Amino acid sequence: MEQETLFESKSVNLSAISNNQKGFTLIELLMVISILGLVLAMSIPNYNLYRERARNAALKSNMHQVSVVIEVFHLEKGYYADDFYEDGFGALFPGGKWDQELGKLPTNPWTGKEMDPDEIDTDEYDDLADIANTSENGPNDDWGYEPGEMRYGVYSPPGRAEATNWGLIGFDRSGQSLRDFSPEHEVIIFVLHN
Repeated sequence: MEQETLFESKSVNLSAISNNQKGFTLIELLMVISILGLVLAMSIPNYNLYRERARNAALKSNMHQVSVVIEVFHLEKGYYADDFYEDGFGALFPGGKWDQELGKLPTNPWTGKEMDPDEIDTDEYDDLADIANTSENGPNDDWGYEPGEMRYGVYSPPGRAEATNWGLIGFDRSGQSLRDFSPEHEVIIFVLHN
């Protein structure tokens, strides 16, 4: 009998204790918050890296769209324009009218706004080999531009009035030529050219 009463009294005490513990202790809450903070701290740099990669991919897509317009102009006129907008290039973008009004340019991935015609700078290549040069510190490794801008360059062979080749470079977050890396981790400047 005594054992049964003792057992019953112990079980009553245990159930009373378990009913009073309904929340977390301060230490448990602090541990959970610190773990969440660590996870967040590890994910934010990756998030920024993925955003930057997405913007670079969008810039490459913009460059491809511009290159299509360059080639359409060439098919229509028979040469590559020396100046991107004075020669009527802008009318070939979606919604434009030939030699009349500027079409809708691509969206700059850093500003989120439609590119301004001034964001595509024109240049002249001195040598045909420079157009496809993707080496670090080469003719296409340039900086000092705003993110999302492009540099369009043409090459006119000696003795010819019209340009026969072109190159297009885009600029990343730091205002430097958009860079890729070879499997050996060497810098390669991303250049679109004919």
